[in-house]
Amino acid sequence: MSDDAPYTRLALFGATGQIGASILNALLHPSFPGYEPHIKVFLRDESYGKKASTIPDHPRVEKVKADFDNVEELAEKLKGVEAVVSALNGPGIDAQYKILDACAEAGVKRFLPSEYGSEHPWRKPGDEWTHTHPYFDIKARFKEYMYLHPAMVSGKMTYTIVGVGDLYDQPTENYWIAWAQQKLPDTYVFPVVADPSSKYEITSIQDMAQYIAALLARPSLSKDSHLNFVSDVVSQQEIADMLKEVTGKEVKPDYVTEEQAHGYIANPATIPERAKQSRFAADFWYIVRLQQGTNNFRRHPSLIHNDRFPEIKTTPLRQYLQGIVAQNKAEQ
Repeated sequence: MSDDAPYTRLALFGATGQIGASILNALLHPSFPGYEPHIKVFLRDESYGKKASTIPDHPRVEKVKADFDNVEELAEKLKGVEAVVSALNGPGIDAQYKILDACAEAGVKRFLPSEYGSEHPWRKPGDEWTHTHPYFDIKARFKEYMYLHPAMVSGKMTYTIVGVGDLYDQPTENYWIAWAQQKLPDTYVFPVVADPSSKYEITSIQDMAQYIAALLARPSLSKDSHLNFVSDVVSQQEIADMLKEVTGKEVKPDYVTEEQAHGYIANPATIPERAKQSRFAADFWYIVRLQQGTNNFRRHPSLIHNDRFPEIKTTPLRQYLQGIVAQNKAEQ
């Protein structure tokens, strides 16, 4: 296979999650013309019966039941696969160590770890040390392992890391990403931390998924690379104003000062209950929003790689909100 040949035999881990499902959909309906890969969707033995039915039946999709702790079994089932994409989340990220080992045994050419974000350090006032939340550290530790894996160092396997802005289209986060609710509420309430006018990067999960499909179709453009993809740049206050304008609904920003945010992170017991309504720890969210509200969630333009795959169009937040409004009107 030449360096420019597309990867047409893929494996996807974590396809039942929000990000993984979007990646699978993008691989089945890519923006890149003529790209039609075969995808092995790996599901854990213990949850196969419950989750296999959530994966679409498609001639290019093969559902694979496997023990994620068994390197030999994984390697056998990964034979013939050219590229592996991980969308595992939370504790599932630790499974990547054995998956990567299995990839090396099976002769997999490219590995995409579960990144899909941006690391946010917390600099506690008065403390000389920078702190890293466990959510970020678990990914950082795996990347250290991946970079120096014998298969990577020897060049037998290569990697691509995809970094993004804050994923703005997560409808399950009714407080932290209130604007993503698919049914228009009477009132939107969400936190605005530190400086409301501080600009930061955001990314649509759907856009990101198409970007991943494109880089698998042209692997030479992402070999041993950390690529960053951004859909829009906004401020927290701009989101509030845009949301009111587009939906016509009342918007009540829940303003949190920089000092208050530091206090919540240092002492999570003081965090308001409304902020704890999330799949993620609230102190993690305050670290992220604090970065956004202190002008620390921006990359230099040279570190944004949207132009690597110009076929992938971005979805600005306003367009996304207009789509939600249009859908609600169509359902009335």
